[in-house]
Amino acid sequence: MSDERIGFIGHVWKKAGSASVDLVGASLHVGDRIRIRGHNHEFEQFVESLEVNHVAREIGSPGELVAISVQEPVSERDEVWRISPHVP
Repeated sequence: MSDERIGFIGHVWKKAGSASVDLVGASLHVGDRIRIRGHNHEFEQFVESLEVNHVAREIGSPGELVAISVQEPVSERDEVWRISPHVP
């Protein structure tokens, strides 16, 4: 398996350390490892929590706008990728 582009950053709430992700390619689960790529930055993190319309959920589906906590600064339109686990 390879990494999969699942969406992009929509709105950013800097003070809250969170951002919305517009899921266009696939679903997103709590516990997934993701990579966020922007113009001058790139980092990886685990999805620790996820909300849809201010309601905590375990899964966000394609076409939904989900909110996640982000560990580093992000910008609108940054790409969000799911990192596939390494299978020996």
